[in-house]
Amino acid sequence: MDSKLFCKLLIGSLVLLVCCRKQVENKELGSVAPVEQVKSQVKAFHTADTSMNAEGVMDLLWPEFTMLVDGNYITYEEVETGTKTFMESLEAFHTEWKDLNIIPAGDHHAISSFIFIDSIVAKDGTITQSRGPNTFVWEKRNGQWKVLYGDADHYPISN
Repeated sequence: MDSKLFCKLLIGSLVLLVCCRKQVENKELGSVAPVEQVKSQVKAFHTADTSMNAEGVMDLLWPEFTMLVDGNYITYEEVETGTKTFMESLEAFHTEWKDLNIIPAGDHHAISSFIFIDSIVAKDGTITQSRGPNTFVWEKRNGQWKVLYGDADHYPISN
C-alpha cells in the first residue's frame, strides 16, 4: 500500500474516531440532564398528590394526556374533573413512591416508573390502602417536562 494513502486512511480514521467519541460523550452528558429534570417533576407530582393540590397535578399534565388506570382509559378532561372532586373528598392522602426509575428516550421524552403505596382517608372516615406500579411518559416542550401518558394499577392492601 502506498504510504501517502496509508497516512490519509489513518488520519481519516482518527478524525472519524474523535467525532464518534464526541457524539457518545454528548449523548451521555445529555441524558443526565433529562433524568434529573424528570426526577424533579416526579417529586413535584408527589408533592401535589400528597398536599391534595388538584391544580398542581393538572399543571404537570399535557392537554393530550391519557391514562390507563386499573384497566380503564381516562382523558385529560376526566382527570381534570375527577381529581378536584376526589381531592376535595379527602381528609388525608399519604403515598410513598419507591424504586423510582427514569429512562431517557431522547432529549424530549423520558419514562418514569415507581411502586406506590397509598393510604387515603376520606372525610367520611373511610380508609383505603392500595399499592401498585405507576408508569409515566414525560414529554418536554418549550423547556417544560409534563406527563403525556400514564399507567397505574391499584391492588388492595389487606391488614
